[in-house]
Amino acid sequence: MVRIPSSVRRFARSFADNGHELYLVGGAVRDLFLGKRVEDFDFATDALPDTVRSIFRRVIPTGIRHGTVTVLFEGNSFEVTTYRSDGDYSDSRRPDTVSFAPSIREDLARRDFTMNAIALDPRSMDVVDPYQGREAISQGRIVAVGDAAIRFAEDALRMVRAVRFAAQLRFDLDTATQAAILPLAERILAVARERLNREYAKIMESERPSVAWRLMRETGLLPVVAPELDVEDDLFEHLLATCDCVPAGNAPLRWAALLHDVGKPECARIVDGRMTFHDHDRVSARRAEDFLDRYRFSKAERERIVHLVRNHMFGYSPEWSDAAVRRFLHRLGRDAVEDVIALRIADACGKGATLRMTENLRSLKKRVDEVLGQGQPLTVSDLAITGTDLMTEIGLSPGPRIGILLHQLLETCLDDPTQNERGRLLAIAGAFARETWGGSAE
Repeated sequence: MVRIPSSVRRFARSFADNGHELYLVGGAVRDLFLGKRVEDFDFATDALPDTVRSIFRRVIPTGIRHGTVTVLFEGNSFEVTTYRSDGDYSDSRRPDTVSFAPSIREDLARRDFTMNAIALDPRSMDVVDPYQGREAISQGRIVAVGDAAIRFAEDALRMVRAVRFAAQLRFDLDTATQAAILPLAERILAVARERLNREYAKIMESERPSVAWRLMRETGLLPVVAPELDVEDDLFEHLLATCDCVPAGNAPLRWAALLHDVGKPECARIVDGRMTFHDHDRVSARRAEDFLDRYRFSKAERERIVHLVRNHMFGYSPEWSDAAVRRFLHRLGRDAVEDVIALRIADACGKGATLRMTENLRSLKKRVDEVLGQGQPLTVSDLAITGTDLMTEIGLSPGPRIGILLHQLLETCLDDPTQNERGRLLAIAGAFARETWGGSAE
């Protein structure tokens, strides 16, 4: 049974008391019929924006040009749009003109998919469903409203939204809807990269992102939007499987998993009758950075994902000394080491490895946790002395020798953390300075 919050009902009553209609529309209605929890409600009304502003005290003109305002009501932010119809989409991104429409049915006619073209009256619970959207929801199908080719030509982003919904909702693409994408795939180039990035983020939040990326390949979108991923079948399926092996909730790790081997085709060589991919981690990192830069990922996101890809190839055996574990941590960094190990495990999982086959990596994770828990020095900033101490206590002048000496002291502490005491480090520093630079501290 569909349940509507009492605040939504009271909101609708405010419109009815002033002689106007108000319907719930869009994803909120779809999710209500799917039995999902809904927190964001969007509305359509026959009232013009100025009328809405006269009914409520707190109204923000968030999209007044397209008839949209946001009403602050009982602690909620409700987005309300006047019924409208869209003109031509000459740029495959946005309508050239927008005009107000007289009825909810005309407003629904402009929407992308039938499951999103349902309106629900919050007071009477009457449903307006001119395109059999409820049937599509019950069948688990994504069907374009009317002619799919027209819908996708209007706004090319809808093609990516279609595959995103398939992954998010675990729905199938309607045959005619999917067939309409291939001849229009190139139009996706007209869409702002930021809009595509937002769709990709939702894909990567779904339980199995592989569903969307595989559909992008089947529809011809992949070579247009992500040529880095347009690789031979076995590698493509490995990338998807590795991505799926990373649980939802860690977007940078999922991106690293999807992109970790994209440099392999460029590095493929036959050596002594065997196929090798030497240096593919470095090339994959470069290609991953190209993709992330193209889609306007933040600098922090790019650096983190590229760092994971660049460092995903490492070998570990239980014979590693504790110092080797500390050096591993030093090279990767505290913030990234857990994800690098998780990426390596996902990589193995993407090749069909079992839990038992990844026991070595899990034992490394345990050893890393132990080192981190002991607070052992891993960076220069963890040392018990600073560059200032080197200048005041052993007479070094400011300059590159300070950095050289601090890193030498860190190497000492990575070998033996017990050396990280001020007196010991100053003694080691003084001896090193005398042996290396003689009497000169300049």
